[in-house]
Amino acid sequence: MTAYPERVLQQAYAWMRGHPRAADGMLGLLLFAAGVGQLPTPEPLSTARGVAVNLLLAATVTVRRQIPVAAFCGAAIVVSFQLAFGLGSGSVPGMAPGVTDFAIVILLYTLAAYRARRTSVAGLVVCLLGAVVAIARYAPLHGPNAGVILLLSIAAVGVTLLAAWVLGDSAAYRKTYYVSLEQRLAAAERTSDLEAKRARAVDESAARLRRIERDLHDGAQVRLAALAMALGEIKENLAQADTDPDTLKLLGGAHQNAKDTLTELRDLARGIHPPVLDRGLGEALAMLAETSAIPVALTVDIAERPSPAIEAIAYFCTAELLANAAKHSGARNIQVSVQDSGSAPLALAVTDDGAGGARVAPRGGLAGLLERVQTVDGQLTVDSPPGGPTTITIELPRHA
Repeated sequence: MTAYPERVLQQAYAWMRGHPRAADGMLGLLLFAAGVGQLPTPEPLSTARGVAVNLLLAATVTVRRQIPVAAFCGAAIVVSFQLAFGLGSGSVPGMAPGVTDFAIVILLYTLAAYRARRTSVAGLVVCLLGAVVAIARYAPLHGPNAGVILLLSIAAVGVTLLAAWVLGDSAAYRKTYYVSLEQRLAAAERTSDLEAKRARAVDESAARLRRIERDLHDGAQVRLAALAMALGEIKENLAQADTDPDTLKLLGGAHQNAKDTLTELRDLARGIHPPVLDRGLGEALAMLAETSAIPVALTVDIAERPSPAIEAIAYFCTAELLANAAKHSGARNIQVSVQDSGSAPLALAVTDDGAGGARVAPRGGLAGLLERVQTVDGQLTVDSPPGGPTTITIELPRHA
């Protein structure tokens, strides 16, 4: 259990973090009260002068976060008047430095924490010069046997100012670091969210394409096949009944158009989503290898089926690469391998012994494949020296 004093301190710190202006106001009020309590003379004019000086210094602390440079400059001007008229022989009563002058240390810290280092270094130099002037004009430090006190004063003032600047500068660095860290974490979270949304969109798109293919296969193709059969039967019946040749010719054309449309519709359905993919990527690639114009040696080693969207991308990429090889490479043999080693990406490699020289050109076939692969953060590499062989490797995640 957390001790009561510790809980109070934590709550007070949290309140100050949440109410910076109120905290600065309380700090300024505290400095003002401490400074007024140090006023040594009951003379009204001296007291008023001392109250005004302390009030000005306390006021600079209350606005230190809003206008740190202006607050520091204001405090530096007040302190310079104190050094000029409040120290040494002929000093003005009520102008001597006191506890409220600690405001300059607080403002130096604020300057280092909230402004560029160049600005805060200039403030540190001003403070050190002011300290030198104060020590030089403070008479008790220059009396007999005052060497040790003088050295201790120099060390104390110098260490205090340097510590304030270092703490403020490190606070600025930490603030910048944590802001950058929060931005990176937010960017990583947004990236993860976008990747999840993209994966859902890709999977939904693949499922929608499968539904379209099934609808075409089970609906339009069936009706079109029935229409083609009916036209064929009508054509045969009319031919046996000695119908007008022109009518038979028109009917024959309609029958042929129905069969051609059925063939095109089947090709379109396979292009949307080949039904063989429902049995797995291995069997789908085996069918591609059987129908290839160039002999294909196929090797498939998949421990676990990837998502349907990834299988579809791998299938269509292989079909495109086989078509390109048959059209452009002049190859006599093609090797296709698909490997899946646990958590590693799905690796698809297509190698032909053709002329080589393949490259990813704008608006070319490989450029289209690269765009398709990159939709799921995949990679495509081409190794095709002149004279061959050509090896195109595609790496795909197991899930979109």
